[in-house]
Amino acid sequence: MERLIDNALIFGAMHTVNEPHMIARYNTALKGFGIKPTKLKKFTIDTTGYSPEIAKSLKDEDYLNPQGINRRFIILTPEQESLPSVYAKFSSTYDLMMAMYQKNAESLRILTLKDVVYGEIENSTFHIDSIDDILSIKEVEFKFRTGGHLFEKAHKLKTLLNRFFAEKDSWQNDTLMNKILEHGKLVGDIRYNNIIPRHTKFELPSFWTSHFNGIYVFRDIDGSSGGNITVIGPQEMPDFLDNAMFDFTYIHQDDDAGVYQFLIDTGRVSGFEPDWLKASGLVELRQEILVRSAISKSDKTMELHYLSDNQVTNWIHRNIDELSKNGVFTFLTRIQKGLLNDVLPNLKKVGAALKLIVVRANPEHQDRVLVARLLSHYAEFDFFTKFAVNKQSFYDDYDTLDENLRKYVVHKITNQYFPDRRGYWETLFSRPKG
Repeated sequence: MERLIDNALIFGAMHTVNEPHMIARYNTALKGFGIKPTKLKKFTIDTTGYSPEIAKSLKDEDYLNPQGINRRFIILTPEQESLPSVYAKFSSTYDLMMAMYQKNAESLRILTLKDVVYGEIENSTFHIDSIDDILSIKEVEFKFRTGGHLFEKAHKLKTLLNRFFAEKDSWQNDTLMNKILEHGKLVGDIRYNNIIPRHTKFELPSFWTSHFNGIYVFRDIDGSSGGNITVIGPQEMPDFLDNAMFDFTYIHQDDDAGVYQFLIDTGRVSGFEPDWLKASGLVELRQEILVRSAISKSDKTMELHYLSDNQVTNWIHRNIDELSKNGVFTFLTRIQKGLLNDVLPNLKKVGAALKLIVVRANPEHQDRVLVARLLSHYAEFDFFTKFAVNKQSFYDDYDTLDENLRKYVVHKITNQYFPDRRGYWETLFSRPKG
C-alpha cells in the first residue's frame, strides 16, 4: 500500500493538522468521546475528522465509529467539507456530512473560529444484530457539542430570550437580564449570527453498508420493484431472509438479470445510451484496461504504462485468438465498432451481465452515486471506475495484482484521473442526458 499512499491514492486530499491549538481542540473532542488524547504532533483528517494516523496509534480503526453505527465526527474547520470520507461503514456517511456542512455553513464557520465542533450522527439503532436494525434507519440526527460549550450556551441564551419575550415585565428581572448579558458576551446575538446549527435532521436515502458482508439498501417511495425496500447482497440465501420483520425484496448480487431489471424498472439506469457511450469513452477505457491486464499476465516484467498505443495494437493483432476467448473483450469490440460506424448492435439477445458494463446510473436519479458503485461490481477489471466510485473494492483488488500491473494502475490514475477528477466524474457518471 505504500505506493498508493505515496501517490495519494489512499489517504489523499486529507487536511493536515499540525498547529498546537488545533491539536488541542481535537484532543478536547477525543476526551469528550472518552478517548485518550493523542500525543501526535502532526496528523491528517478527512471530512468526518477521522485520522488514519490516530487510528493507528490507538490501534482502533473504529475510534470514531463504535459498533459500526452512529458515526462520530470532529470538525476543526469548515474546509473539511471539501475532503473525502476515507473510512465508513455506510456509504451515506459522506452524503450526510455534505448535507450537514451545506445546510449549517454559517454556524460552523462561526463556531470553528473559537472552538471544535464534535458529536454523533444518531439514529434509533445502537447496535446491529439483524437486518431489521439496518432497515429501521430512516432518519438521522446530528447531535452537536463544542469543546468550550459554545453551542450549549447558545441554546441556554435562546431559552433565556424566549423567556424574556414571553414574561410580562421581564425587563425588570435583573437576574434574567444579567444572565442574558453574560451569555450574550460569549456567543453574541444569536438572533442574527446563526451560531446554532438549524438543520440537524436528515433522511437516510438508499445506501451501502459493510454490515452483512456488504449490502445495498434501495428505497422506493412509490413501492416499485415489488416493494418499498430492495436489498442487493453478495449471499444467495442470507440467514436474515428467514427472520426479518421488515417487508423487502432481496436480490442476489450475482443475479445479473434480477439486478439489471430492478435498475431498469426503478429508473436508476436508462438502458443502452449510444450517444453517452460515444462521448464518454467508457468502451475504449475498458478495452484498454482489459488488454493491458492481459499483457501483464503474459509478461509480468512488461512496463505497461510505457507501452504506446501502436505497441498495444500490435500485441492485440498477435494475440487476437486468445483475446477473443474473453467474452467481455469481444462484446466491447462489437460495441465500439457499432459506435464508430453508427450501426448499433442488437442487445436484445445480450445477457444482463454484459449489459451491466455498458450502462450508467441515471444522472437525474438521487441514487446515481450509489448505483455507480453497484455497477462497478459488474466490471471487476475496471480499476479506473472502481477508484472513482468504490475505493474499498479498488484497494481489495489492488492487493491481488502483479507488480507491473500495480505500476500501471497508479500511473493511469495519477496521470489521467487526478488532473481532472470533476471532468471525468461528470463524463462517466453525472452528465445529464441529451
